[in-house]
Amino acid sequence: MLSKKMVKVVSVVASMGLMSVGASVSQAASFEAPKLGTAQVMPTDPSIKKGDKIFVTVKDTKNQKVNVLNAQGHKTTQKVSMGSTYTAKDVKKAAGKKIVKINKSQWLDAKDVVKD
Repeated sequence: MLSKKMVKVVSVVASMGLMSVGASVSQAASFEAPKLGTAQVMPTDPSIKKGDKIFVTVKDTKNQKVNVLNAQGHKTTQKVSMGSTYTAKDVKKAAGKKIVKINKSQWLDAKDVVKD
């Protein structure tokens, strides 16, 4: 007898809980989102292109020079100081890296420069 009353009480409480959940769901379905303004369009490709001003950056603060590469993407004995600015003469991929031409025979790794 006691178990039958417990089952009735539990079922009544459960059904009341479901009714309140159903009411909140129907209320959420009728909610309208506020109108938002249009977003500004960001450039999709901020990479360095021919004619862009570039700035040499260094991650290592002790050695503030960057290796100069040749047209094949191999290191040379020359170095360029951090903070130097150049105009990108050309950009290409060589030896698995993207390189930027800074003058007739000198190239820099694209990860060592940023757009100015």
